[in-house]
Parts: sequence; structure tokens; C-alpha cells
Amino acid sequence: MMNTSTQPGVRFSWQPFYTQLARTLAGYADRQQDLINFLDGLRAKGLPITPLQDKDEVGKRFLLREIDPFTFYGVFNRGITNENREGIAEEVKRFFGLPIEVPRDFTGLPILNNQQSWFFSYSAKRRPDDVPVLWRLFQMALEPDPFTVPDFGQTFDRALDVRGVNVNLTMGLFWIRPELFISLDSVMRAFASIKLPPSGLRFRNYLEILQGVRRRFPIPFTELSHKAWLAGQDESPTNERLTTPNGPSSFDLSIDYWLVGAYWDDREPKDQTDTFVKEGIWQNGYLDKFNELVNQMKVGDRIAIKAASTQRDGLPFDARGKTVSRNLIKATGTITRNHGDGRTVDVEWDPLPPEPRSWYFYTGRATVWRLRKDDDFAQRLIQFVFLNQPQDYEYFAAKWWDEDAGAVPEVEADTAADPVAPALIEGGPEAPPYSVDTAIDEGVFLSRDEFGQALERLESKRNIIVEGPPGVGKTFVAEKLAYALMEAADWRRVTKVQFHPSYSYEDFVRGFRPTNVAAQFDLVDGPFLHACQAAAVQPDLRHVLIIDEINRANTSQVFGELLMLLETDKRDMKPGITLLYPRSKAERFAVPRNLFVIGTMNRADRSLALVDYALRRRFAFIALSPRFGDPAFRKWLSGRGMPDDLIQHVIHRMNALNATIEEDRQLGREYQIGHSFFCPRGDDFSGLTVEWYRRIVETEIIPLLEEYWYGLPEKVDSASAALLAV
Repeated sequence: MMNTSTQPGVRFSWQPFYTQLARTLAGYADRQQDLINFLDGLRAKGLPITPLQDKDEVGKRFLLREIDPFTFYGVFNRGITNENREGIAEEVKRFFGLPIEVPRDFTGLPILNNQQSWFFSYSAKRRPDDVPVLWRLFQMALEPDPFTVPDFGQTFDRALDVRGVNVNLTMGLFWIRPELFISLDSVMRAFASIKLPPSGLRFRNYLEILQGVRRRFPIPFTELSHKAWLAGQDESPTNERLTTPNGPSSFDLSIDYWLVGAYWDDREPKDQTDTFVKEGIWQNGYLDKFNELVNQMKVGDRIAIKAASTQRDGLPFDARGKTVSRNLIKATGTITRNHGDGRTVDVEWDPLPPEPRSWYFYTGRATVWRLRKDDDFAQRLIQFVFLNQPQDYEYFAAKWWDEDAGAVPEVEADTAADPVAPALIEGGPEAPPYSVDTAIDEGVFLSRDEFGQALERLESKRNIIVEGPPGVGKTFVAEKLAYALMEAADWRRVTKVQFHPSYSYEDFVRGFRPTNVAAQFDLVDGPFLHACQAAAVQPDLRHVLIIDEINRANTSQVFGELLMLLETDKRDMKPGITLLYPRSKAERFAVPRNLFVIGTMNRADRSLALVDYALRRRFAFIALSPRFGDPAFRKWLSGRGMPDDLIQHVIHRMNALNATIEEDRQLGREYQIGHSFFCPRGDDFSGLTVEWYRRIVETEIIPLLEEYWYGLPEKVDSASAALLAV
């Protein structure tokens, strides 16, 4: 951001004033309270100065107790009018007794983002030496030749490590010594084709940049700064351009574009956007998630904070009565340094718009989302977020809802607005974190080792089948494995389908379906392709497809030519294969590496064949068994208030029944009855009695026994009597 002259015939009159002020201000390192009181007085006079309220660990606000000289300059070198800037300069002249005229033009002067005008963070995150090191650098910079001052480079680098400081430090140095220092703000970087080093700016890099700029532009830095600002007004892109389906794109193909979250469950306020913008950073709120992705963020990449939601009313287009997913774009910026810790990047945030902008349809809930530059939807999103171009609502509405659009698959009516997959539908704050311990607390009744081994098999094989007798919680465990794999209880990244005997390839993958028009059929994608498309859109996030009762269908026929693609070493296979019903001759398909498949199988169902060998060798199998004898089962029921005598009644009777079933030559262990029949919903079981137990036995257990011992009523009667005995 740059200021222009209020009087076109006068240029750079700010330079002598700023230089004189710097030499006077340098003596106030031990009089910081005087500076704070002066600024507080300006606020009382109604002048628009930098906020002066600090914040401690619990969020309590109080007046600043320390301030650095660069932040003092930032009071009037930010996004305010030149009239207000002159008014503050008049007060500054009076306070310091400066023997120099107040500037009437600010040509070539780079200014700060209003929301990021401090050079340090709140006291809760501020180190004791942060403000002092900024004073030391400020004073060193005023020496006749600061580049020869011992430790100047070391102090420069230490100042860069202050939370809230990045390339804005070079702007501050330019304010006080524009004949020596160049500002590396985004406008100057774009004009002079300056690339920040991948590891972030350091003093040695700054010296190299200074030398290179002097060779290429033999004019004063103030004039160069003004030229950069003028060039920026032309908005003539110099980056490599990409032709997209909706016209030429001017975004830079050499960088990545990131949408990130700023919602932290364990902080107040939970939305950290204002804090991030103020401190010039973005931080991953998880200690052990998304670290690899964050480490892939590069200096120069563009980043935006988004918030996920849905909207039904007040939309700027005809939504046909539907609820539409939305991303609220709250801040945009440029990454200037990656700390390499998997959590923190420094960001040069752009000035915030008066109101966040809303983007609809193609949205993402992931905390970290790298946009694909080769995807039409993502290209349009990049142009909207980072180039301030409007969204073509009609284009997206047609893709999402029009029957003849063709490019985007339809979704079943009960899955919501987003046709790519439920995984991309918005629904509030970020999904809560999920771990092995969470699953155990929720009642999977597996030990930590057992659950961890199942999770390891899922991660390595990518396809598993959870098998066991009825009632052992196969589907429940499958869902918890999915959440633990994703490390988030995010149902939007889980696609569920249930197989049945008449289920076909056309239902599962793709097939022709009749339309409302007589004798016309549309090619419609099934849940498997929906899940693959959702995973492909978010390649850095894990997605899961859960197939309930996978052996109830003819699996070879349902999967068809896709069986081979499920194998780990065939994922993302290039160029892919041609589907049975391709949409075009050029279409190729491969299963994404980040899609995991979990099937469930009840081996006690005599009407079903076992899974055939072709599918079996591509899946790992996890066997579950009844857990009535597991102390975790008793603890789980007891922890929710179930009376001890009722718990003992359930455990004793069901263990006895399962022993009988296991000893039966016609049945065996695979037909034992699981514990989930006696795991009611809710968190308070204190009101349950033996009558509750009897109802379950009479309506669920005995009908199952009648199926097991069909034609053997005496066995059913004997087992029932034992279950219901007082």
C-alpha cells in the first residue's frame, strides 16, 4: 500500500520530517510510558491512531506498558487519510518540539495494514526482549553507516524473529532512512521482481536484494517506491498466465494458493483471525495434524482465512429453495516465512475489506486446503479470493443443479447441496479432533493396542473389512476407525453405502438412469465415484468410504474393472483406466491415494456367500467378537449410571448364551451375539431396569435365535428360558 502526494507539485517532503523525528525518538527508549501517554492523548482528541490495548493470557485488556519506535511510526503510517496523517504529524511536531515543517505530501511512502500496525504481539505471547531488540535496531539504523555497525545484522535477524515482525521491518527502516533502506512490501516486490528466499528473509538476503536493486534501478529509493506504486495501479500482471475455461487467468502458476481455518476450540475468542492479522502470522491450531502440509507452504504463496457455513436465505442468486454451502473469505495475504515447525507461517496480510466476501457452492471445510491450479472450479475460486473477481453464480448453479449440465455429478436428494460429495458441504466450525483415545472413550471396547493395530492395517493396506457376528458394533467401529484415521470427527469426509443382493455396478460406480422425459436416460455417477471425486478435490486430506454389509452383493460384479485400482500400488495410477460407461473418449479414472475403504461383514448370515478371493486379497480383515467379558464394557455401562446388578445380569446371561452357541456344532463362535444390543443411546442409564433387558431379549435376541435354530424349537425355548429366568 502506498500514499500519493496531496499536492502534485511537491514530492517526498515527508522524508526530512521522518528523518528528524527518528533522531529525536531514538532517545525515548527509556521513556516509553511518555510515548504511550502521548498517543493515548491523541486518541482522546479523536485522532485515528493505532489501538493501544494490550491483552494478557486470559484475554484481559489493559493499556500498553511498552512500545517500540517502529510501532510509534505505525500510528500515522497506516491506512488513514492524508488529512488525518497531517493532523497527527502536527501533534508529533508539537510534542517533540521538532524544528521542521509538517509534510504535506506522502509520495512514495509505503504504509501498514490498519489491522497489522504493531511490530510486536500481545503480552501473552511477547518475549521480554522483543521490544528492546526493536529499539536497538532502530538506534543502530541511525548510525552514519549502520551496515558497518557490529552486530547490526545479528540484531536485524533477531528483530525478524519477533512475533508480529516480517517484511514490515524493512518498511520501518525505509521510513527513517529511505536513502539507505528499501521497503520489501508487496508492491515493491511485484514491481522489482523481488523474490523472498524460501526459508524467509534474513539480513544476508536483504543485503543481496539491496545490491541487486541498486544495480538495476540507479535512482533514489523514494522515487523507486513511487514508481512501484504507480505501476501497481496499472494492474498489469507479469506472471505466467493460464488459459482457463472461463477466460485467461492472471494468477501466478509458480506459487500455491491456500485456504486455511482460524477456528480454535480451546481459545477465546475461538476465531483467531484478528489475532493472526494483527501479529502477521497464520498458525495451525493442531499440534500433530496438518504439519506436513503446513511445512509445504512456500514463501510467496498466497493464503486466505476462510470460515465454513451454509446459507439458505438472503442469497445473491436463486437457490431454488436449497441450502447452499458457503466459505466466508475473511483475510488474504502473502507468506513471507515458514517457521518449519508444521504450525506457523509469517504472513503479509492485505488490508481487510469492509465486509468479508462470500463464495458459494465449491467449498472446503479442511483446516488446510491447497487449491488445485489445474481444476476449473479451483481456478475460479483463486480468481475470486486473490484477484477480487466476482463469482459467476449462474455458472455454478447450472453445474450443481441443472440436469443437462453434465460436468458435475448429481447427488441423491438427501445429501445436501454440494454434488461433488458430502465431504465438501459446510456445516459450522472445524470438525473436532479425534484420536484412538476418543474412540476408546466412546465405547469401541477394543484395547488401545487392538484399535491401534486395526488403524495401522487401514493406513497401510488402505482397504479393510471389519467382520464379526451380529451385534459386535462392526459399523460403529468402522466409523470410529474412519475418524481416527482422519484425526477429526468430520462426517463430511465419510461416504456411506449399504450393499444388498440386487446392488449393481450401475448403482455403485456409474450407470444410466431414466429422466423425467420419456425414453431419455442420463449417465449418473454413484457413491464410489462421488467419494473418489471428493478425495481428489482435497488431496491433502484423508477420505473414507464405508461399505456396510459388503458381502450382501456380488462384489466382483459391483466393483467391475475397479477391483485392480483398489490395490495400494495402483492408486493414482497414470493415465488411469477407461470406465465401463465413460463420459468421453479421453476420460480416464484412478482411485486417489487418500481414499480409504472400510467394509463390514456379518459372517453369520447363511444366505450370503463369503467374499470372493479377488476382493479378499485386496482387503485386510479385522475380526470383532462379543465383549461381555471385557472390563471396558462393564466400566462403560457403569460410567453412565447403569445399576451394577443389571450390568451383572446382562453379562452373566449373555456369556452363558454365547457359550451354548459356540458349543453348538451347527453354529459356532461366528454366531455368537454381540454386546451392542445392550448399549443404549444417551449418557444416563440410571433409570434402566430388568424390564429394559427383557424387552431387548424378547424383541431382538429371541428372533435371532429362532433364525439360528430354525426347526429346532426346543433349543430356542431352552435358551430363551435361561435368558429370561428371574
